[in-house]
Formats: sequence, C-alpha cells, structure tokens
Amino acid sequence: MSEGEHTIISKIPRERLNQIAARKLAALAIPVRLGADRETLEGELALAGLRHPATDQPVARGRFAVSGHDHLRFLDPPLSALGPVAFYDLERAAALEQRVAGLLRERAAALHEVVARLSALRLEVAVDPLRLSARAVVRAPGHAFELVGGPEGVRVARVAPVGGTPFEVPPNFPRLRLETLGTPASLEAQLVATLPAMVLARPVHQPPAPVAAAAPGVEAMPAPRNAVTLAGLVAAFGNEVALAPNAGVELIQEFQHAGTRYRFVAVRETGTTFKGRLIGPGGDVWSEGFDLASFPGTHRVVALALGAAAGPAGALAGVEGAPAAAGPVPPHLVPHPGEVWVMSVVVEQASGDEVRYVGTDMDGRPYGAARVLKRAEFEAVFAQERGGWRLLVQIEQVQGDQVVYRQLDRQRQPIGSPRRLAAAILAANFVPEAAGT
Repeated sequence: MSEGEHTIISKIPRERLNQIAARKLAALAIPVRLGADRETLEGELALAGLRHPATDQPVARGRFAVSGHDHLRFLDPPLSALGPVAFYDLERAAALEQRVAGLLRERAAALHEVVARLSALRLEVAVDPLRLSARAVVRAPGHAFELVGGPEGVRVARVAPVGGTPFEVPPNFPRLRLETLGTPASLEAQLVATLPAMVLARPVHQPPAPVAAAAPGVEAMPAPRNAVTLAGLVAAFGNEVALAPNAGVELIQEFQHAGTRYRFVAVRETGTTFKGRLIGPGGDVWSEGFDLASFPGTHRVVALALGAAAGPAGALAGVEGAPAAAGPVPPHLVPHPGEVWVMSVVVEQASGDEVRYVGTDMDGRPYGAARVLKRAEFEAVFAQERGGWRLLVQIEQVQGDQVVYRQLDRQRQPIGSPRRLAAAILAANFVPEAAGT
C-alpha cells in the first residue's frame, strides 16, 4: 500500500518512527537531523577503512536517510547501490561499517557474475563502478534494447525504435532469465517477442484518482453563491496555473453531520505542507499538519474525524474511531499481555465543563491532533502524576494485529469492559510504562 493511501489519522506517525531511529543512532554515536522536508532523518556515516571493491579507492563518508525506524538508505554512489541497510540490531558503529563493507563485496561479486553471463551472449558490457551495475545494448532489426544488470537481475531499461522515439521500460517489468538463453539469437528472439508488452507497459500520464466518497452521514455543503472556489479558479486560469512559492493560502469547506455544521480549514504553512482543522460548535474536533502527497481528501478526513468523535465514549474515542493502520508495528513497540501502556497528554485549555488536550511524544513534546472531552470524563480517566496528565491501559490479549485492553482508574484498577484496538494505533498513541515516559 502506497503512502498516499494511508490516512493521516490512522498511520503510525513519522515522528514516532523517527524518535525510535534517532535514539538508536545516538547510541551508535551517529548524529542525525531532519532534512529539508522536515520529516526525513538524514545524517552522514564516517567510514574509517572502507574501500571501493572495483576501484580500491577509499570511501570515507556516506550520506544517508533513515527508512522506517531501523534501516539506512545511502544517498550517493557507490553506497546508494546497496539498498536499505539494517542498523537496529547492531551495538557499535564499527559493526555498521563492517556490514556495509560486506554488502558492498557481495554486490561486486554478484555484478561480476552478471557481467560474465552477458559476455557469454557476445554482448559488449560496460560496468558502472559508481552504481555497481552493468549495461549492454542488443541491436535487433528495427529496435535497440538497452539492458541494465545487477545482483537483482537483468532487465530492459530502454527501447529505441529505429527512426522513432525511445521510451523507458518500467523497473517492475519482468526481468530476463539469462540462464535459459544460451545464444545471442535466443536473447534477440525473446526481446522481440516481448516488445508489444514493453510498449503497453511504458509509463503514460495517469489522470488523477477520483475523490473518495464521504462516509454515510457526512454531507458537503455547497459554497456560498459569491465565493471564489477552486473550480472557478481552474475554469478561469486552467489546470497548470501554480501558486507563488511563499503565498499564503487558506481553504475552507463546510460539512453537515447529524444535524450539526462543521467547517474544515486548511492553511498553507510552506510549500506543500498545510495545517488542517475541523471546527465544530464546541471548537476544534480535529487538527493536524499534513502534506498534499499523503492527504486523502477533505471528505475522508472529515468522515474519519466525525466518526471518531461519535464512536466509543471516553478519551480513546478519537483513537478507536480510526481504521487500523497499514503496515506492521515496529518490533520494539509490540505490546505484550500484562503490560501497562501510557498516553501522556498536555492540557491546552480547561474552560467551563470542557478540557482540550493533546498527546505528547517520547520526549514530552506535544504532537498530533488536539481532542476535547467533558471535564468530568477527562478527570475520570486521566490521572495527574509525574507533573502531567496520564491515561493508563492494561494489555489483556494480543490477537494478531489487534490488542484487547482495559482502562485503569487512578488507583490502577480496571474500569469498564475490555476493548479492542489495532496494535498500530496503540503504538501511535501510547508507549509502554516501562519505557519511563
């Protein structure tokens, strides 16, 4: 599932995965920082004795970005050819360098085998020592096929018709099975036979996906008669008009649910980053930052937020009302029966009979969407201890990707009936009490 298909409400936050990775890398004495997108952790690994397997030149440093919570992805050749490199199971930075060196040797050996296979088919092979890949061209009547090879196999990367326009072949197109091709003629025959499939698979412009329909009960209200709408702007200026890089933008749309009106507001912060809010009669129902690339649409966000608000009563309504997160829970955050997990929160506002609060990350900093509870409900489930407010739950069962838990009162006694929650959502909002948060 692509990231664009994850809802901004249900996925495990990038901040949480970054915190796990940053703590481990700090223990390895490898500094990291947020990149230009303000989401990706980046750093540079100092390499004391690493040498390029093809040129024997020293490789002194490697810039990297963190993937998930436990892998590095190097950004520059030759190390970028290695793909994701695991680091979480290591105890020393030197062990990481040894792992990188081993992977580099393995790729060089596999590349040598690919070169030998292509050479056996009487092809002129060029080796790219930086990217640790091999290239060769097969010339057939009417077409030239550019092959790219590495440890993962040999594929057709580009087709150049004689007198026509060359086109790229997608990386996921089936790879060639060189072991079944004993002669140059058999290789040429297979390429010509699969040419129609390559033509059909070549990248084409895809129209934007339709906006997902709103959940039942959530109705988008028409814009006021004299309002300037996005549809009106497109009609006037066309689809290709762009916003000025630093121009301020505030978008609004109104919805109705169960007889109550709500307003969705999105304010541009910078580039493609926005701060979204859903405002009801009592204030914010939901608020969170998002990027356009991962935003599932106003209808879906509003439906999820209002479905959470109308779900089970209590402080976990906003958590339980969301769908299960895609992808596995990091192994370091897998819950176990008998454990007590904690949601620490900061009270932003307590006025009248309502309390507005927001969750905190591992370092006690507010993050995520603010929630609102009646004061009596808030004080019934949150305990004020260790200088802040905490909600405690005890894990009773773990069933696949689901967790059965019970809330604990201020005396740490179970209250209410057992409830079920996706483990990924638990990990996104709670931490084990044993972690000391």
